[in-house]
Amino acid sequence: MSEMYADFEYYQKEYGGKVFPSADDMKRYARKADRILDSSTSGKLEFAFPTDTKTVQAIKDCACELAEFSYQIDQYLAVAAEGAGYITQEDGKVRGKIVKSVSSGSESITYTGADNTVSTIVSQAAKDKKVRDVYEYGVIRGYLTGMKDANGVMLLYAGDYPGRRCVWASDT
Repeated sequence: MSEMYADFEYYQKEYGGKVFPSADDMKRYARKADRILDSSTSGKLEFAFPTDTKTVQAIKDCACELAEFSYQIDQYLAVAAEGAGYITQEDGKVRGKIVKSVSSGSESITYTGADNTVSTIVSQAAKDKKVRDVYEYGVIRGYLTGMKDANGVMLLYAGDYPGRRCVWASDT
């Protein structure tokens, strides 16, 4: 299959996605999702893409969710980079750049410090590749467990592909 597993039209109309405003915004993340799927399925989608509707929909939905997750991580990192740093208040105190709270009575403003961050799966995945990998594979397992390729082989089966010889570098 040479095109993306899930195009923008599918993303909006079938998946119900709202994160990407345009096809161009989605393209980079959809390609990344495709690479993750190809790796997790040992390339089966490249040479034996399923034809049954249920499996095709599962692959497309999985690609959409993975694309959104990658996009959310990039957005988190962009906001973190923009908010990184410190400001010096009028009284000379140095505080984090992000406002945590504002009081009206005596015009008090509290800024976040390094230890006052909200933790989400996106923020954890942005900081730790292992967290990201575990989450992504959980998404893939959720969509593709029990699904078969066009030849009837489970998509998540990681053994030797029936009828194909695996050639290792040491065999040549």
